[in-house]
Amino acid sequence: MPGDVGVGISSLDDSFSAGKEAAFASIEKTGQRAKVLVVFGAMRFDHRELLAGIASVAGGIPMLGGTTAGEISPEGVTTGSVVIMALAHDDIEFVTGIGHDMSIDETACGIEMVNDMLKRTAFDPDASLMVFPNGMGGDGLKVLEGLQKILGKDFEITGGFFGDDERFENTFQYYNGKVYRDTIVGLMIVDPKKNYRRGIGVRSGFSSIGNSLLCTSSDGNVLKEFEHTKALDLYKDFLGEERAARLPAVCLEYPFGIIDHDPNGTGDHLFQLRCGLSVDHEKGTITLAASIPEGSEVTLTTASRGDIINGAREAAEEVKKTLGAAAPEAIVMFSCVGRKLVLGRRIQEEVGVVRESLGPDVPIIGFYTYGEIGPADKTKKGRLTAKFHNETVVLWVLGKM
Repeated sequence: MPGDVGVGISSLDDSFSAGKEAAFASIEKTGQRAKVLVVFGAMRFDHRELLAGIASVAGGIPMLGGTTAGEISPEGVTTGSVVIMALAHDDIEFVTGIGHDMSIDETACGIEMVNDMLKRTAFDPDASLMVFPNGMGGDGLKVLEGLQKILGKDFEITGGFFGDDERFENTFQYYNGKVYRDTIVGLMIVDPKKNYRRGIGVRSGFSSIGNSLLCTSSDGNVLKEFEHTKALDLYKDFLGEERAARLPAVCLEYPFGIIDHDPNGTGDHLFQLRCGLSVDHEKGTITLAASIPEGSEVTLTTASRGDIINGAREAAEEVKKTLGAAAPEAIVMFSCVGRKLVLGRRIQEEVGVVRESLGPDVPIIGFYTYGEIGPADKTKKGRLTAKFHNETVVLWVLGKM
């Protein structure tokens, strides 16, 4: 029986055929009623051919998406595949948008994308925005600044930064049948009749393993000093000689955590993780996926594979709290490529615990990212503002009241 959500997946060698197969499967499950398609694909494809294959089935249905560092679907984690979610809810408005030249000005790009959407729909403070930026486009914090400048600090925003199969060179974005570089694409979900709830869970499983440090100097996403000492020198001291020899790869195992103090003063602190991408031994600096603002209180963190998998379970449990009595209808999962690299052979367990918690029959789609976006904790008023994360799972779940 057709429903409001359909997921299709294909690993066919031919790009056109793969797009066609995945699109047909997803649209067919909605009884040909799809209103928008969300598409996540591997770098191996000829992306124009992939989108042509999708369009051969979808026609003019709006679509958006891009490339990944691993795809997530009801089959678990796959690589070299394309996964598509078709959404067909009659009582929801789905509005797409695009912003260009992200690497030149991340803030302006975010503003352009939101304004593109607001040309086609009235601003609704209760709507939900899902964003997919170029994963190699610069400072993730500045992307959020642009979005929140237009939408407000507490507007619901989730998303993931696109990847390129761990090459860390260049990502592609898909928008209405065309392939783009260096853009942000997004989907606004507007529920005018308030028939739905959105459950959001954001957790990592990482925990602090040391005292807090004050960031005393940073320039964009280049971390210069902790406590007026070169950041890399302090980091090397902590790691020890053997682990420091594995820089920058070891950064995945020991990310920095910006301490997010509980606004209610209960001592329930969370972390916004920041992973080092490269180091400059001469200057003593560490380049991160997003900035650590000067004055931030930072701690060093780590997690075992079991901790990381448990973090995904905790994110799913947070979703259930925010959904309340609403029944899950669709899951979109963003998980960091760093988690994938650390988990190794245990990668399937991460998606498994999410499906086990939220329902094995609930349609799921997602990808491994170069950065995640979501509120620190949707259950607490002081933590509704969307943040940039590394090494974290962000779950967005649509639930029917």
